Amino acid sequence: MNAKIKELQNEAATFTAKARTIAEKAQAEARPFTAAEQADYDDAVGKAKSYLGQIKTLKADEAVLDQAKGLAARIGTPLGSDGHGGGVPRAKGRVGLAGKAGKELASRIADGMVDGQKALLPSGTAHAGVPLLPEVVELGHPSNTLLDALVALPAPGPTFKALVQRQRTNNAAPVAEGATKPTSVFGLEEIEVNLEVLAHLSEPTPRYWFEDNDALQVFVQDELVRGLRDALEGQVLEGDGTRPNLQGILTTSGVQVQAFTTDVARSVRAAITKLETAGHEDNHLVILSPADWEKAETARAEGSGQLEAVANVTERAQRTLWGVPVVVSNALPNGTGLVIDREAVVVYSDNVVDVRWSETVADDFEKNHVRARVESRYAAVVSKPLGVVRVATAATP
Repeated sequence: MNAKIKELQNEAATFTAKARTIAEKAQAEARPFTAAEQADYDDAVGKAKSYLGQIKTLKADEAVLDQAKGLAARIGTPLGSDGHGGGVPRAKGRVGLAGKAGKELASRIADGMVDGQKALLPSGTAHAGVPLLPEVVELGHPSNTLLDALVALPAPGPTFKALVQRQRTNNAAPVAEGATKPTSVFGLEEIEVNLEVLAHLSEPTPRYWFEDNDALQVFVQDELVRGLRDALEGQVLEGDGTRPNLQGILTTSGVQVQAFTTDVARSVRAAITKLETAGHEDNHLVILSPADWEKAETARAEGSGQLEAVANVTERAQRTLWGVPVVVSNALPNGTGLVIDREAVVVYSDNVVDVRWSETVADDFEKNHVRARVESRYAAVVSKPLGVVRVATAATP
């Protein structure tokens, strides 16, 4: 099976490279995709995702089989080639190791299975995937979120030191022989950073719902992780820095400010100039609320009547302004945008999202209810405030 996974990985890499080449060509020429490019791009992305999905399924099969073999060894049940106990029947309504939903559940609750059957949902702990990527993702498609676009690093500990550059003054100059050399100012400041807990619970759910619905446990966990991610994005943008809140981008001292000009697009362009003037010449990212992005996308060029940001309204525009990728965030208030150097903001985490199931909250045990808790720890650091420009996207009333 390893050889098959390797083959699929090569195919996925091929089509990913094809999509990236198309996106980079359009970006380099500061234009949206042509109809042919959009079709080729969508086809390449679709095929890459298909191969990745097959890889995920194969890896899940391997993991489930390994878990089942280990469990069988502990209870003395021989395994057939299909990964189930030989000739052991499965009770109606219980989840075995067959089927996609069963595989997903089994990989998370294998310790609660007996003879290939899922017992009633036990209290226990699992780990979901960390909702942060270890490196910046190249933005060639509108589906990227803010958290995907920022630098994400594992925290060295629950409390650590970070350096923030709040000033840069370059005094390099010609110097006569024997004269004192000028001193440049880098404006570094050491700050203490604390990982803060972000968490929430699911509502109490009848225990037998999990027994009767194979996919419910996965659904609840995924919803909780998605909610945790949304809360993290809000904190990264607007956290006020008062513990347990994170220090958000908008509340960090020393960031640049751009007043509203005539429209969203021109205000963003002025902010780009401020970044470039401060020495942040590339790797920019524009962050707008959905309403402000709509204003930018539907603005019309003066005199021509043509939309400025969209070549053809029947196609979904590539999200760029002035050749800079745009991320749309529901956590950003209308009337406020950001233009940032993507490496000026770092999100730290403890590299694990803890998922814990319990029947001991309030009177859940008496009512035969189960609920889940999802939590993780994060911190955000704007290491280069001059690499961030807060943009007013509307005139002050």
